Amino acid sequence: PRELQTDNQISGRHLTHCGFTLGASYCSFHCTHCYLPKNANAIPIPSLEQVKEQVDANRRFQGPGGGLQITGGDVADAYWKSGRADELVEIIRYAYSVGSIPMLMTHGQTLIEQPQFLERLVVEGGLRQISVHVDMTQAGRHGYPIGRITCEADLHPVRQAFTDLALRIREKTGFILEYALSFTVTRRNIDDVPEVIRWYLADPQRSYIWRMLSFQPEADTGRTIFSQRPITSADVWEKIRHGVGLPLRRDVSIFGHPDCNSWASLLIARPSGKYFPLLPDDRKFDRLLGEVLAKIGGLSLVNDDAGTPAYRLAGVLFQHPILAIRLVLQMLRYVTSRKAPREIFQSLVRGQVHTLGVGMHNFMDAKQVALADTDPVIKARLDSCVFKGAVKRNGQWEAIPMCSMNQQTWVEVYDGRLQDLALLKQPQVYAPVVESEPALPVL
Repeated sequence: PRELQTDNQISGRHLTHCGFTLGASYCSFHCTHCYLPKNANAIPIPSLEQVKEQVDANRRFQGPGGGLQITGGDVADAYWKSGRADELVEIIRYAYSVGSIPMLMTHGQTLIEQPQFLERLVVEGGLRQISVHVDMTQAGRHGYPIGRITCEADLHPVRQAFTDLALRIREKTGFILEYALSFTVTRRNIDDVPEVIRWYLADPQRSYIWRMLSFQPEADTGRTIFSQRPITSADVWEKIRHGVGLPLRRDVSIFGHPDCNSWASLLIARPSGKYFPLLPDDRKFDRLLGEVLAKIGGLSLVNDDAGTPAYRLAGVLFQHPILAIRLVLQMLRYVTSRKAPREIFQSLVRGQVHTLGVGMHNFMDAKQVALADTDPVIKARLDSCVFKGAVKRNGQWEAIPMCSMNQQTWVEVYDGRLQDLALLKQPQVYAPVVESEPALPVL
């Protein structure tokens, strides 16, 4: 929409949207907040050919270098337990081969317990990015029963275990492996959000591995046990600001609709761990950012084995020397200002800095999505969605927003798979539908 075409709008300039696959729906966890239908664990895994077709369709919608979430239920769980681990390796490899950048979405329990599987995904599949879901809503993590977790700090050993696993894999294979944190925010754990952020910021080695912290306010959809006193996105952003300890501007960079995504990037110095917002909170800088985004277009800045993103960016800017000089001077003034820690500039000169994205993805309730035809705000959010997956309907592929998937489309997809007798002949992993969720206080 035209009203969202601001100087600091990323969507439609630096990217179209993040895609996702409609992968295996099985998951060994039974969390209090799950956006999938109740019969998800009874749905057969799609064939390798079907998943590759999804990858191809997403690639056509996104263009080259688009992020592609390999997701469904917990696909690492499903492929490992069904004896089809080779297929997930091939899916990751294939996504790269067609020009997408895959990110595996998982709670990670299988990868922690079967590190050789993760190593195969990295070495043979080329996997470099994983989003790991860790928070108090999860039921099923071995050694951490949901009824005994009283605060998010109780799960810091889990987060550290994943950090250590990535460091071992990196050292053994020589390949990059980075995480994003996926964290569902509810009334029960919202006050712990600052503590979680501070835990990551306390050690630059952690933020060097976990490059994105995504806090997602609970949405009343799927089989979620919704809080009696629902939280708001404003509540969550305030907790994020508290955790970072800086007055982060919620719209410093916009991805799609501002009601859906709020994001800030931090520049972190090594080894001191001092940090500072990557982008100035300055409306004048927004205009300069808009000019830069207009030039770099769809350039991918995702890290790779050769460490080329900085060189790709420099190559584009060198073609526009006046703009490059303006940008460099502005950023130099910024990082050498009295507000910036001295270590930031010193580490920047040595090349010992990295970025950490901290933000919020705000999904809609199913009832909200159902009102899209009559509510212009809901319609605008869906129209400007930056998280869409390719779905085949009547022989034609469509890019469907995740909120629409959660509201109805997953049911349609599952019905189709249940009628596909060929899928039932392939190895599957099924689990009984859980009739009752873990006993927890409803807040």
